[in-house]
Amino acid sequence: MTSSTDMSFLQLISSVREAGYLLLSMWPGQQGQKANLSVTQKGDGSLVSAADMASNDVLTKAIRSLYPSDFIFSEEIASDPATVLASKRVWIIDPLDGTSAFLEGRDDFSVLVGLSVDHRPAAGLLFLPARNQMLSAETGKGAFLNGAPIRVSDATEPRPHHVYVRRFSSKAPELESPMMDSGLALAKVACGELDGAMIKMTTHREWDIAAPMAILREAGATVTDERGLEIPLGTGGINFEYFVASNGRVHQSLLEIIP
Repeated sequence: MTSSTDMSFLQLISSVREAGYLLLSMWPGQQGQKANLSVTQKGDGSLVSAADMASNDVLTKAIRSLYPSDFIFSEEIASDPATVLASKRVWIIDPLDGTSAFLEGRDDFSVLVGLSVDHRPAAGLLFLPARNQMLSAETGKGAFLNGAPIRVSDATEPRPHHVYVRRFSSKAPELESPMMDSGLALAKVACGELDGAMIKMTTHREWDIAAPMAILREAGATVTDERGLEIPLGTGGINFEYFVASNGRVHQSLLEIIP
């Protein structure tokens, strides 16, 4: 990326922080917080609140200003899948990943902003506002947590309680980690705290995985579907059943414990 793009990316990081701090101002976990979050349920059963929409406004305004020619594919904006697929550069965003966690006052919600270029992950930002943790990555430049380089674990076998499993039961329950929101879990894989993560794509969509994919790959992770195949981004839909991320060394072992 050019130096001007680098500056735009730094500005985008600031906007992601702004969106996260806005979420904190509305977070029920904040002592004394009384915000009216106007919670409603979507057709797929997931929740959306005023906090989701407020964060979405901050992010979309920033991206439109910094990258006016790029397409925005947000969880909170209706998009035609064909238009997403036809776009060369797509910003894929989840303005509040873990709405249920947020509403329950838990601290494992996040802001996700990923860039797909030619259907491959090119950049990612994953911000956990309540933990003040910003993960960032650009292709070929490494992955970082609050500015410090991060790397996946060096485990050669999946360790007990070090594999995140979501929406299904694996063949090796002794490996499964405690439950948490998926954004935090994928951040932990990138940082080496977990050896891998497996998500059955029942309610998860591209906006849940785009930012983590870029960060994971730059941290040295292997990311595939359940067949061990590369996952395309910016397609406007999901054509695989499981999202699998690992430190690479244990990847085949994880594929083998999918039912």
